[in-house]
Amino acid sequence: ILYTIFLSIRGKPCSIVGGGPVAYRKACDLLDAGADITVIAENPCQEIVELSESGRIKLKTKRFEPDDIEEAFLVFAATDDSSVNALIAETAKRNGALINVVDTPELCGFFSGAVVKRGPLKIAISTGGCSPGTARQIRMELEDLYPESYCDFIEAAGEMRHYILSQENISPGEKKSALSWLSHRDTRKLFFEDGKERMWEELKKLIK
Repeated sequence: ILYTIFLSIRGKPCSIVGGGPVAYRKACDLLDAGADITVIAENPCQEIVELSESGRIKLKTKRFEPDDIEEAFLVFAATDDSSVNALIAETAKRNGALINVVDTPELCGFFSGAVVKRGPLKIAISTGGCSPGTARQIRMELEDLYPESYCDFIEAAGEMRHYILSQENISPGEKKSALSWLSHRDTRKLFFEDGKERMWEELKKLIK
């Protein structure tokens, strides 16, 4: 049984052991979350090298040793050697770090899941390692249901929520009503059909 959580890792030390395409994807995901990333790999792919050269990650071009993840808060084991991955998992758990071993659910302390990203909106799908392919399929279905334009709506809704909460001349009940309106399906429809300015007009009618 898993506990669902969205984790704040901005500025926290996170390590990825492995240098292939999977490690690169994990690095990109961690970068999006603002982590302080170190990759340990004997033969990193060109994309990882480029991230290092641009200063976005730290790169240790070497064989894994337990000391490499001593300070890590979160660790991904993404090598193609199951014995090395097992050692990484053992070391991370001993250090109290969160550990994910790619394609080996029984060694994982967490699962990152399949994620639909639309700006601030993130929808995560996990099967607890039972069927990653199913999670990917559901993700694709959700990507069709929530297109890229949802990013604009979510950002606009965030602006409007801040505006509502900042108003000092309206009652708590009026704020609650306006926030409820902001989450209605009809409000989303208004945004997508008539645009952000029209949505602002309707909001200001509610809290004038």
